[in-house]
Amino acid sequence: MKSRNIIIVSSGTGGHIYPGVALAEEFKNKGYNPIFFINSNATSLEILKNSGFEYITFNVSGMPRKISFLFIMFLFKMKFAFFRALKKIIKLNPLAVIGTGGYIAVPVLFAAKILQKKTFIHEQNVVPGKANILLNKITDRTFISFRSSEKYFKNKNTILSDYPIRRDILSVSKAEMLQELKLKKGVFTILVFGGSLGAVKLNEIACETFLELSFKSKIQVLHITGSENYIKIQEKVKDNPDYRVFVYMHDIGSAYAVSDIVICRSGAGTVFELRALDKPAILVPYPYATDDHQYWNAKEIERDGKVIIMEEKNLTKENLCKAVYVLRENIKNNMSENITKFPRGLMFEEIIKCIKF
Repeated sequence: MKSRNIIIVSSGTGGHIYPGVALAEEFKNKGYNPIFFINSNATSLEILKNSGFEYITFNVSGMPRKISFLFIMFLFKMKFAFFRALKKIIKLNPLAVIGTGGYIAVPVLFAAKILQKKTFIHEQNVVPGKANILLNKITDRTFISFRSSEKYFKNKNTILSDYPIRRDILSVSKAEMLQELKLKKGVFTILVFGGSLGAVKLNEIACETFLELSFKSKIQVLHITGSENYIKIQEKVKDNPDYRVFVYMHDIGSAYAVSDIVICRSGAGTVFELRALDKPAILVPYPYATDDHQYWNAKEIERDGKVIIMEEKNLTKENLCKAVYVLRENIKNNMSENITKFPRGLMFEEIIKCIKF
């Protein structure tokens, strides 16, 4: 019997793993058996355990920037990951191997190529990661989310496939979620979240701004802090009924559904989710992202008129409050009628067609 396995290789951040999960859901719906190769870190394991998909772990980390003992250890880990991948790929005999970013994809995709498997990568960001730039030289196809990414790849085997958004994010009932989250109907709702790369300043400034604003204006806040900032933010909020604090929300679609505006980082997944849901947003790019790729992700949708980019160096209570008022007034003035409507980013059919199982 012919194998129905498809290997999806994802690194340790949600920005790489969630598009892999979205692809896995589509493959599963079409009768294939997706199996993840992931880093053995907390973020990867938590997301995959909640997704319900089968996974195999590898001990691979990001590449150190300088020659050092850590760099030598990195090379040894890559070597062991390559031979482990060879063994697992032979056993699983997949129809294809798809990388969604990160250094774990390098040994796995090279092993798959040696074994003459179909190989693909998906680049989420405008500015691609170094691993995907390298892998573009050997893979059959490179799927890109933004047209402007094409210039970074020397091998022009790129296909604009958009970003694979999980379908459940796009089909959430606002009325049901307001009731489930115990939020007030008809009250202006702000969603704040940082992301897996960290957002200490964003969390603190947002909390100070909206705690103060909630006493002056009728608003309610959903604030997803991440584990490191939860206790500190919760202590500030105390028992304010209009300010809800969460460590994490696996079902981010629920939070999107009830929000009127979103304040967050600008990873590729977030940018495409906001675009697909037509959500006004204040984007605060992670300032230490490689090649400043979060800033360039944000620039791709700034032109729509619904997005304000606020670099972290300019993030103050005054600036944040002003930006919220600007977006709120735009919503009142029916701004959404005057902007370009975007596709929902569910171009899985294009990916599946190119793979040609």
